[in-house]
Amino acid sequence: MNISWYGFNYFKLQNSHRSLIFNPYNLDNVTKFSKCKAEVILFSDPKQVTKSKFNNDAFVIDSAGEFEVSDVFVYGHKISDSIVYLVIFDDIKIAFLGEFGHQEISNGDLELIGGADVLILPVGGGDFTTSKEAVKLISQIDPMIVIPSCHKDGGGKLKLDNVTDFVKEFGVKAEEVDKFNLKKKDLFEEEVRLIVLKSKK
Repeated sequence: MNISWYGFNYFKLQNSHRSLIFNPYNLDNVTKFSKCKAEVILFSDPKQVTKSKFNNDAFVIDSAGEFEVSDVFVYGHKISDSIVYLVIFDDIKIAFLGEFGHQEISNGDLELIGGADVLILPVGGGDFTTSKEAVKLISQIDPMIVIPSCHKDGGGKLKLDNVTDFVKEFGVKAEEVDKFNLKKKDLFEEEVRLIVLKSKK
């Protein structure tokens, strides 16, 4: 599976058979994205569906619930006004926190996303999770791989913190890559990995 980032909270996961996209929309109401294409498209904010451009035959998920699309399993859970997701793709569990803010995460929330292999979460502050809050969430969820989103690089016109602030707070050496290639066998390392993706936008 390859994971690419297009800025904000817009991620694409792809293997040789299928592709899945998270949140193909901007958060600054200025940045423009071209039409995206994938078999499965997930939205943390249902109001953004009509504002986004994607292929008509995509399976769109914008609500809490359980979904199965071929060999992709999606579990959506509402926290405050946003949908967080646990996706099982390529036999890898990915927790996607979307536009998570400053709220606490409950034991009920952790029943879904706790112990995920990969955690994608905002770290840039402002309306989103701060670096300090992100580190606390990571300790609660306990993933093997962390991928930060919603920070200054790839944040459009939003006033967000640099990802380096989060890296310093987290205290884990960052691996900076254009695209992250992940296989199930890579998940058995003892230490958590921090993957900082470069925005393709």
